[in-house]
Amino acid sequence: MRAAYCKLDCLLVVLSSAAFFLCSCQTQPAKVPESNAAEAVPEIGTETPRVESVVATPEPEPVPPLPEPKEPARPLSGIFEQANRIGATAQAKGDGVWLIEKGGRKLELTEQSRMASLNGIVVFLNEPFLEKEGAFVLSDSDFEYTLRPALEPAEIVLRSKVIVIDPGHGGAEPGSENKSLSLLEKDLNLDVSIRLQKLLEDNGYKVVLTRYNDRLVPLEDRSRIANRSNAGIFLSIHFNSALNKEASGIETYLLTPPESASSNDDAIGSSETSYSGNSFDSLNFELGFRIQSRLIADLQREDRGLKKARFKVLKDLECPGLLVECGFLSHGKEAPLINTPVYRQKLAESLSHSLTSILMSSQIVPTAR
Repeated sequence: MRAAYCKLDCLLVVLSSAAFFLCSCQTQPAKVPESNAAEAVPEIGTETPRVESVVATPEPEPVPPLPEPKEPARPLSGIFEQANRIGATAQAKGDGVWLIEKGGRKLELTEQSRMASLNGIVVFLNEPFLEKEGAFVLSDSDFEYTLRPALEPAEIVLRSKVIVIDPGHGGAEPGSENKSLSLLEKDLNLDVSIRLQKLLEDNGYKVVLTRYNDRLVPLEDRSRIANRSNAGIFLSIHFNSALNKEASGIETYLLTPPESASSNDDAIGSSETSYSGNSFDSLNFELGFRIQSRLIADLQREDRGLKKARFKVLKDLECPGLLVECGFLSHGKEAPLINTPVYRQKLAESLSHSLTSILMSSQIVPTAR
């Protein structure tokens, strides 16, 4: 019996071991990853979860391309910059001619030349209109004493309405002459001056002559007479002559500005930079332009231009002053015309019209003496 129980115990041990081995070999169910839990099939009897509809995100509108960066505007240079400084416009007209405009005034410049024109009247520059550093430009002197007064006319302010008329030459100084016609400049100067005096006095103005007859008056005394008379305007009357027998026409001179060349010179030509007469440079330009314009319109002579010179009679003035060359005694056709009283009367009338217009538009501001 004991042996049978032993066999039975052994059998039970074997069976238990076999069962334990079979249990340990069974495959465990796979574990669903958390990330795929939403995709798992729901159990039977449970509610199917509702899937929210997905709203499509609209496509973004295309962004317009950024504009190409503009090149910075180039700074104005040369005559463009000079014109801009006084509020004028400049343009190249072609064939070497430039036009500068402001307020109804038109200044035309010609490359490489000292000759310009203001509203059709010839004006002489202090220096040629040249190209410098790639641009045509006026000299500093011409910017200040030509461009500015031409396009920004000076206000006419005078210390009085007294007019001093200076008949050039006299006495032992005959001036120009035409022997074939027995013409002496000193006589013609006095004749036109006396005619002009009468016209102005008839208009109510006080007129002083530096000489009333054929006598010599030193040049320095002529400006002294004007200064002592408290003159508002000084006008010297002359006639011209030239070796070139073809030269003709009328020209008006004002005192050359400081550190500038006179119209008939290529260099400054003076060590002195300024005279008392230069206090009126801008006003001299305006009065000279008006007088020259009227003479050319009234007499239809060749326009020889508004020029500059250091004439002694203009240097020491305490008022605006001009010198007018009324024609050429050396010209074959102009001299006989000048010899007629009718022509000289027209000269006087034209000058009277200019001076009267200037005085009527002027502001009188007396100065301390």
